[in-house]
Amino acid sequence: MISHSILLPAVKSSAVYRLSYAEQQVEKKQKRFQNRIFLQPQIDLKAYACRAVIDWADIRFQTVKHTQWRWIKHYIDRAIGERVYVEKKALDDDGKYRDFRVRVQEPTTKDLLLAEEVVRAKWNLCEPGAIVGLEVSVDFTPRKPSDEALALMFGVLVRSHLPSRDVIDEPADRPRFTWDKGDDATRYVLGYDPRHPDRSDAFLLDPTKDKPATIDSTYYAGARGSQCAWRTMIKLLDKQNIATGAREVLPEEERRVRIEVTVDQGELNEMGIRSIEDLAGFKFQRFHGRYFKFALPTFPDVAYQREEKRGMLLELLRKTRLQRFLNAGVVGLEAWDEAWRRKKKQTRKETLKSDLPLALTSIMTGSSSSLKDYNEITRKVIQALRHIDDRMRLKDPSPSSGASGS
Repeated sequence: MISHSILLPAVKSSAVYRLSYAEQQVEKKQKRFQNRIFLQPQIDLKAYACRAVIDWADIRFQTVKHTQWRWIKHYIDRAIGERVYVEKKALDDDGKYRDFRVRVQEPTTKDLLLAEEVVRAKWNLCEPGAIVGLEVSVDFTPRKPSDEALALMFGVLVRSHLPSRDVIDEPADRPRFTWDKGDDATRYVLGYDPRHPDRSDAFLLDPTKDKPATIDSTYYAGARGSQCAWRTMIKLLDKQNIATGAREVLPEEERRVRIEVTVDQGELNEMGIRSIEDLAGFKFQRFHGRYFKFALPTFPDVAYQREEKRGMLLELLRKTRLQRFLNAGVVGLEAWDEAWRRKKKQTRKETLKSDLPLALTSIMTGSSSSLKDYNEITRKVIQALRHIDDRMRLKDPSPSSGASGS
């Protein structure tokens, strides 16, 4: 069995681990998988517990009576505990605040309904609260705690997660990792040419320009504040109070690898989540196909290439694509394939011929994609997402507000 490996270093310490992938024959009948091998990460998924949570939900309240954000926070905190951050929106024409965005950390439906009832009782509402933002996380916790287990899972997730939208065309969306505050502590995973930020194919086709994410960094895909964005990290700290930013170091047995997605109001509306009741009735396993999709790369099996010239060229391209995957995962691999397709198209246009068919090397999108579903991790994620449904289901009538005037 042929295997390939990549080192997983840290940037703030001397820690380093090795993640290996084994070549296996694809057992698929589809034509696109014929005579192809795939890379299977050498990690025991049974050694990890998987749990999904709603990190926070943002609700927009438009009040009839004006007030200040601190009073909104005060009364909601009193009702559900100090897990609330409040942001005031634009002033009304009369110079008063009646528009607020309230973030509730790790909410239940009961929490959100209580918050709405509190605000309605004190200031009345122009309309029911609207869900305008959501962050959902999937955690992988080693059953036997170890730094190596955390590092290996981090390495697998950043290489196998496939975002549901293009994160290459817009420079701000591109995969990157940070290990501290400030621009000097941020690196783009794929080579980046500031002279041609829109399409830098020379860099996209050159894996030697890649900078793989380090295990003590936070890995991002998608720009902050965009319709949906992801980040992956080894979670060693827990934020206890979102208002003050107070944190505590997690005990070893609670340390985990987290992949999370943040979605905006437009995305939520597309899924039919507009109100608290919509959120309570939503089937969160739908987040799998939309935001938590995982894939493994496939490559042509050079043993089936009989023509010597074609086999040599294919082997060279195969090695380049292999290195790109090990450096930058399936996202980087698709960026390579798209850049290669543009290059071949331009070559065909200029020469009206091509020595190497594009179909042998390209990973296209949709039904022609040669990425293989990472079924083992997908099953764990879907099961974890289903448990969110249980925690969010409405089991009792809407709670009445316990707020009192003052």
